[in-house]
Amino acid sequence: MKSQYRMLFSFIAIVASVSMACSALAPAEPTATPVPTAAPLPTAAPLPTSDVQVPNPSGPSNPAGGNTSTSQTSGTSSDIVTFVDENNLLGFDLPGDWFYEHNAYDKYYVDTFTSPDEVSAKIESLVYNDGTAFTGKDNGKFALYLLNTFYSSTGQVGDIRVLGDQIMQDGSERLEWVSKGGGYSGYSYFELRGEDRKTFLMFTVWYINDIDQATLDTVNNAVNTYYIP
Repeated sequence: MKSQYRMLFSFIAIVASVSMACSALAPAEPTATPVPTAAPLPTAAPLPTSDVQVPNPSGPSNPAGGNTSTSQTSGTSSDIVTFVDENNLLGFDLPGDWFYEHNAYDKYYVDTFTSPDEVSAKIESLVYNDGTAFTGKDNGKFALYLLNTFYSSTGQVGDIRVLGDQIMQDGSERLEWVSKGGGYSGYSYFELRGEDRKTFLMFTVWYINDIDQATLDTVNNAVNTYYIP
């Protein structure tokens, strides 16, 4: 009888050994490859809210003959005055009865001049400096970005069509453009100021396509009298 028990125990031990060996040889179940976490997309610098369609200006503010922003005042004289940028980056002449508005943001500021009828034309100076130097052709790309978002009637790429691109004698670049859906046209001069290439300046005039000659002459005179103080 003892011999039979020994044989039974031996048989169980052999079966257990074979089972363990088979388990060791069985392939491990595959594990899923972890999905990498995508890096956040870069965001563009915020731009000021603007009534980009010329027939809907944001409203009168203080007259063109000054650098301070005082709301709800307007000039009454059409005598020519000289506007000078608060940081002496530019100056030009225009009638004192054009409405003037100054908007300052974190990294840039905008000086806006609107014709007395609040419909025909605008002149704007935008100065941007985030403390980072522009490299290569980044200033040109930034200028197109502004046109497509700040001056587009839709706020998106596709409305602004650039008709001409010209390098001026003073080193600035001139873009002539038209809004397909907004019913207005314009041209923008942009350049970098300072040896550190950190200050971006864009001077823009824009007007409805059926602008009267007197207002167009005023706009052209502002461009012709543009100077660096």
